[in-house]
Amino acid sequence: MSVTFIGAGPGPGLITVRGLEALRRAEVILYDDLLDEDLLSDPALAAAEKIFVGKRSGAHSVPQEETTALLISKAKEGKRVARLKGGDSFVFGRGGEEALALQAAGIPFELVPGVTSAVAVPEDFGIPVTHRGKARSFTVVTGHTAADPTAKEENYEALAKLEGTLVFLMGLRNLAQICGELIENGKSPETPASVLSKGFAADAVRYDGTLKTISTVAKDAKTPAILVVGEVASFHLEQAPASGPSISVIGTEGFCRKFRAKCPSAVPFPLVDIRPAERASDLDFTEVEWLCFLSANAIRLFFEQVGDVRKLARLKFACVGAATADALKEKGFVADFVPSRFDGETLKRELPGEGTALLLGAKKPGDPEHNTRFRNVGLYETVTRFGPADISTDYVVFASAGGVTAFFENNGRLNGAAPVCIGKPTAAALATYDTEGHIAPAATIDGILEEVRRLEEARSGQTGEDS
Repeated sequence: MSVTFIGAGPGPGLITVRGLEALRRAEVILYDDLLDEDLLSDPALAAAEKIFVGKRSGAHSVPQEETTALLISKAKEGKRVARLKGGDSFVFGRGGEEALALQAAGIPFELVPGVTSAVAVPEDFGIPVTHRGKARSFTVVTGHTAADPTAKEENYEALAKLEGTLVFLMGLRNLAQICGELIENGKSPETPASVLSKGFAADAVRYDGTLKTISTVAKDAKTPAILVVGEVASFHLEQAPASGPSISVIGTEGFCRKFRAKCPSAVPFPLVDIRPAERASDLDFTEVEWLCFLSANAIRLFFEQVGDVRKLARLKFACVGAATADALKEKGFVADFVPSRFDGETLKRELPGEGTALLLGAKKPGDPEHNTRFRNVGLYETVTRFGPADISTDYVVFASAGGVTAFFENNGRLNGAAPVCIGKPTAAALATYDTEGHIAPAATIDGILEEVRRLEEARSGQTGEDS
């Protein structure tokens, strides 16, 4: 019986090593909204019970009392419980209240600190919260209380007199009021101010201005957002370009996020959305021996539709790729077969036996296309999201055939970037645009990066011969 409070950090890859180790030991995970949405997809967490207890602005929220009671009851069941919070548990996370309740109930707990967005997000945008000669201190303030009549009002007179940096969390909705209060209490209207929107996300944006102008400048900012007030808000520290080749990635927002977790310098182009097919193909399992999952998206959508999983008891499962097999394991099933290459054609050649198989994946033009053994089941469609697609990197990664289509529908320009494709179907889609792509040896992010390394080595060899 124990509870571990774990700060997940403010973005992908920012949980601490100690925090990740503690999370992987958990049998029950109570979690809030996380900026690293893929954290709970770790295969090591497949068997853990995951319970969302977050509080979303403008939507239904789990009452704090209910969360605390659930934390206590799960611990009293003798379970190893993880209380996972974004950033750090004790920076406006109400972790202290929950820890006191556990203490009163006689339940032991451990505290694993997390990286707080109050420091990390400004840093990622090139703003140091302290700097010699500019700011010797920083103050972190919640922006929620500005319009909350039940909360103790912030002492804006005292805040306005501080010479250090002011960092307001969760204050976007009250931005104009916060700036007005600071000016009214003596802070210069010309004090530099920045709003940092969606820090560490693919669509993160920085808005710069002064206390007088920032409310107007940042009118289009999205939550979560941080307001930084002080001389340091005028800093624009440019991070040094990562060593090695530069890479752009074309795919869904989720894939771009996963790719950046392994290659933080990658430039994301989330030009693809996944949408359930308007009418999924028949999920009749009569005389079917194999369910063949072609992607992790197919697994997610299949289990949303299938209902009672007991009807799957006699079936065998095949997965194209290790990531797909891991996604299946999270649903409580183990893949009976994974082909030597992670593509549908190899699966069809290598699948054991002769029993009928359903190919579960993206809906393609011409579906259904059946032969005597394999029957295509289109569970979802890839839909183009429109945006800029002008590449300025050494390589461009295409994560799917749908990504290829989305790129060219956005009038994409390679500008000399070498295309790397996750598999043969993606390369075939690229070929229809008279463009040859290099195929990753395995249809995984690691496989893509391995192919980039191979191309770099080949390029270096050619350069050496030329010299």
